[in-house]
Amino acid sequence: MNNAHRLLLVFIIINLLVVGVCFSPVLAQAENEQIGFSNVRLWINPEYDDPRLLVMLEGQLVGVEPPVEVRFLVPSAAEMYSAGSMDAQRQYTGGPPHREPSSIPGWDEISYEVTTDTFRVEYYDPIIIGQPDKTISYEFRWLYPISDIQVFVQEPRGASNFGVFPGGEPFIDSAGFNTYLYAYSDPDDESPIQFEVTYTKSDPNPSLAIVDDKSGNTLLIAGIVVVVVVLFGIGIFWFRKSKPKTRAERRRHAAQNAPGTRSKGKGRTRKFCAQCGERLESPSPFCPHCGAKM
Repeated sequence: MNNAHRLLLVFIIINLLVVGVCFSPVLAQAENEQIGFSNVRLWINPEYDDPRLLVMLEGQLVGVEPPVEVRFLVPSAAEMYSAGSMDAQRQYTGGPPHREPSSIPGWDEISYEVTTDTFRVEYYDPIIIGQPDKTISYEFRWLYPISDIQVFVQEPRGASNFGVFPGGEPFIDSAGFNTYLYAYSDPDDESPIQFEVTYTKSDPNPSLAIVDDKSGNTLLIAGIVVVVVVLFGIGIFWFRKSKPKTRAERRRHAAQNAPGTRSKGKGRTRKFCAQCGERLESPSPFCPHCGAKM
């Protein structure tokens, strides 16, 4: 190979490298624009099953077919709990995601492969400050376009003076928690969604370890009612069992317990008709009162 050929080969290699460097950001940007999220739900649960803030994120992919790699932003101090996929039967699959620092201070970027059209990300964030008066300054950041998102901010059990800014629509969720709902359509990719939460809570236990007062009273009342019903039933059973059922049994029972009646072994025992219960004064094959055969 002469010098001219060598120079041509070097020139081609340099051009390929330059083209690759220049077009990589363009391809990455095109990939980000192609992937989108819809029907996104974000749960912000302070002290739910852990003293920290539990954050759960779920939604559907749009614009791509799974499997596909997706990326999310999480706080640098957060501990990942799950990052995976969910099928139509709500069965979760996944593993630990790849994690590295992002270009935004205080935030990491995680990435993993979604195998269904539904993603699920959960993490714990040690962001709750104060005791017993507590504050939370929470931000939600994303990397792909979101068409719609619902946010649920949950009030922990045992808390008082709970407040969240901006204000949301209050309701009670299926587990009995006071919750605030927010709905956003096409949120701005450049501005994070922010919430300021304040409340007072001296009990260090998380919500799932605290029995709700209303639920506890309901269970106590139900238990008392059950005990009363059972005792009442037992009393009726023994009362009926000890009481003579027929007229003959009642007469025989009264005669046997009448004053002057002797028991067997201490004298002659009085006999009574098994049919009518009348006393028999003398031995006879038939009852003189009802005629029953003895």
